[in-house]
Amino acid sequence: MSLENGRDIAELFRRVNNLLRVGKVVAVDYGKARARVKIGGITTDFLPWLVPSTATWFPLKKGEQVVVLSPNGDFSFGMILPALYQSSAPAPSSDAAQIAIVADITQTGNKTISGKLDAGGDISAAGKMTATGEVEGKGVKLSTHTHDFQYNAGPSPASGITKKPS
Repeated sequence: MSLENGRDIAELFRRVNNLLRVGKVVAVDYGKARARVKIGGITTDFLPWLVPSTATWFPLKKGEQVVVLSPNGDFSFGMILPALYQSSAPAPSSDAAQIAIVADITQTGNKTISGKLDAGGDISAAGKMTATGEVEGKGVKLSTHTHDFQYNAGPSPASGITKKPS
């Protein structure tokens, strides 16, 4: 591009102005991991959004405020940077020592957690659970809990259960 006339200068100014723009997500195609962003009076085509790794899924939501990075100032080559906090979508925490995620989370692979784990809801497991420490619920400890019946093999399942003698 030559800078021979005012039109070339205006085009250069437009491209520099479009390198980084703030806008709002107006549509999301989750199947293709693309979103459209409204920036002033312009709505972009569907653009990809950046994530920490392609092994993660951080979906954008309609209405989120984002930054669009456009190499050469051309939205057709743009990419969406992560969302920005705003009054209608504030940060889920203000604790500097906490990572807060407000979403359903699905993880695969092995996990190791050190320290205390608090769960505020139901827990279910599809596989084997192993504990090296005490397992306790409602004051009953698994390691010392007993029942007052014993199983004796017999001709039918019901005949094998008898009350322990006192």
